[in-house]
Amino acid sequence: MTSRSARNALVALVAATTLLTGAAGCGGGSGGAPPVAATLTPTVSDGVQVFDVIGQVDQTFSAGELVASPGTIRVDFSVVKGSAPHNFVIETIPGASTKILRAGESQSITFTVSEPGRYPVVCTLHQGMTATLVIR
Repeated sequence: MTSRSARNALVALVAATTLLTGAAGCGGGSGGAPPVAATLTPTVSDGVQVFDVIGQVDQTFSAGELVASPGTIRVDFSVVKGSAPHNFVIETIPGASTKILRAGESQSITFTVSEPGRYPVVCTLHQGMTATLVIR
């Protein structure tokens, strides 16, 4: 290989690597897709499935999915210090909503879900602050 063709091959390799790294979302820049939030499974206390969920400074929930079985569910929702106010609302399930909480506040809600499915969770104050309750 000549030095010119070797240099062209190296330039092409660097360009391809840079392109693939950017497409993979590496580097932690703010222009990529949001990070994948955790999936939570509940602890069980006296037959009640319990989730601890936090409203965070970056306007996300601490979990992207809450995976439970049909039955009674309790969500212990809190808002981290230094955060804007948040709430936790599942509009399609009666009783599955907190009031708007300020930083440092918390509230527990208990509700029952009998049908398997995917139930959207939102903060009504921040568009895009979402999660999903998955009942299996």
